[in-house]
Amino acid sequence: MKQTNLRKSDIILHTLNPYDPEMQRYLSLSKRIEQLMNNAEDENDPCVPVELMAEFFVLQEELYQKALKKNKEEAN
Repeated sequence: MKQTNLRKSDIILHTLNPYDPEMQRYLSLSKRIEQLMNNAEDENDPCVPVELMAEFFVLQEELYQKALKKNKEEAN
């Protein structure tokens, strides 16, 4: 039996409605972080504010829990 290792973001994106305001914020934060990282001068450039990362990770965990709950409800 082959087991697939999915990331939290994959589970969130495949389970929840992308038009939900929380999802829109999650996608916006993700895009902003990616832009900041792409514009970094090098790997040691402190390009992403810690507050932005904290907001992203807290929101990601909340959405992940919602996605797990939704998957569990749909399975029953």
